[in-house]
Amino acid sequence: MTTARHIVDSNGPIDFRRSAELLVRLRDWATQPDFTYRHKWTVGDLVIWDNTGTMHRATPYDPTSGRLLQRTKLEGEEPFA
Repeated sequence: MTTARHIVDSNGPIDFRRSAELLVRLRDWATQPDFTYRHKWTVGDLVIWDNTGTMHRATPYDPTSGRLLQRTKLEGEEPFA
Protein backbone atom coordinates (compact mmCIF):
# COMPACT_ATOMS: atom_id res chain seq x y z
CA MET A 1 0.00 0.00 0.00
CA THR A 2 1.26 3.46 -0.86
CA THR A 3 0.69 6.27 1.61
CA ALA A 4 1.36 9.94 0.97
CA ARG A 5 3.81 11.30 3.54
CA HIS A 6 4.49 14.83 2.37
CA ILE A 7 3.59 17.40 -0.25
CA VAL A 8 6.07 18.91 -2.69
CA ASP A 9 5.42 22.25 -4.38
CA SER A 10 7.46 23.98 -7.09
CA ASN A 11 9.98 25.11 -4.45
CA GLY A 12 10.49 21.65 -2.95
CA PRO A 13 8.99 19.82 0.08
CA ILE A 14 6.56 21.73 2.29
CA ASP A 15 7.25 21.80 6.05
CA PHE A 16 6.40 18.34 7.46
CA ARG A 17 3.80 19.58 9.97
CA ARG A 18 2.01 21.81 7.44
CA SER A 19 2.17 19.02 4.86
CA ALA A 20 0.70 16.44 7.28
CA GLU A 21 -2.11 18.80 8.30
CA LEU A 22 -3.03 19.40 4.66
CA LEU A 23 -2.97 15.68 3.85
CA VAL A 24 -5.31 14.98 6.79
CA ARG A 25 -7.68 17.74 5.66
CA LEU A 26 -7.67 16.37 2.09
CA ARG A 27 -8.31 12.79 3.28
CA ASP A 28 -11.11 13.91 5.60
CA TRP A 29 -12.74 15.90 2.79
CA ALA A 30 -12.42 13.12 0.21
CA THR A 31 -13.85 10.45 2.53
CA GLN A 32 -17.05 12.28 3.48
CA PRO A 33 -20.19 10.10 3.27
CA ASP A 34 -21.33 12.00 0.13
CA PHE A 35 -18.19 10.77 -1.67
CA THR A 36 -18.10 7.24 -0.22
CA TYR A 37 -19.41 3.97 -1.60
CA ARG A 38 -19.42 0.80 0.48
CA HIS A 39 -20.40 -2.44 -1.19
CA LYS A 40 -22.04 -5.40 0.55
CA TRP A 41 -21.03 -8.35 -1.61
CA THR A 42 -23.40 -11.02 -2.81
CA VAL A 43 -22.75 -13.93 -5.18
CA GLY A 44 -22.34 -12.75 -8.77
CA ASP A 45 -21.56 -9.09 -8.00
CA LEU A 46 -19.28 -7.10 -10.25
CA VAL A 47 -17.82 -3.76 -9.15
CA ILE A 48 -15.79 -1.52 -11.45
CA TRP A 49 -13.96 1.69 -10.53
CA ASP A 50 -11.46 4.08 -12.09
CA ASN A 51 -8.14 3.81 -10.24
CA THR A 52 -6.95 7.14 -11.66
CA GLY A 53 -9.46 9.07 -9.57
CA THR A 54 -10.47 6.75 -6.75
CA MET A 55 -9.16 5.96 -3.29
CA HIS A 56 -10.18 2.46 -2.29
CA ARG A 57 -9.61 0.13 0.61
CA ALA A 58 -10.60 -3.47 1.17
CA THR A 59 -12.11 -4.38 4.51
CA PRO A 60 -11.28 -7.70 6.18
CA TYR A 61 -13.11 -10.70 4.76
CA ASP A 62 -13.22 -14.45 5.25
CA PRO A 63 -10.22 -15.84 3.32
CA THR A 64 -12.21 -19.01 2.55
CA SER A 65 -14.94 -16.99 0.79
CA GLY A 66 -13.58 -17.79 -2.67
CA ARG A 67 -13.24 -14.20 -3.88
CA LEU A 68 -11.79 -13.69 -7.35
CA LEU A 69 -10.24 -10.48 -8.65
CA GLN A 70 -9.86 -9.80 -12.36
CA ARG A 71 -7.82 -6.68 -13.06
CA THR A 72 -8.27 -4.92 -16.40
CA LYS A 73 -6.16 -2.02 -17.57
CA LEU A 74 -7.05 0.23 -20.48
CA GLU A 75 -4.35 1.65 -22.72
CA GLY A 76 -4.08 5.35 -23.38
CA GLU A 77 -3.49 8.54 -21.51
CA GLU A 78 -4.85 9.25 -18.06
CA PRO A 79 -7.82 11.63 -18.29
CA PHE A 80 -7.58 15.06 -16.72
CA ALA A 81 -10.53 16.68 -14.98
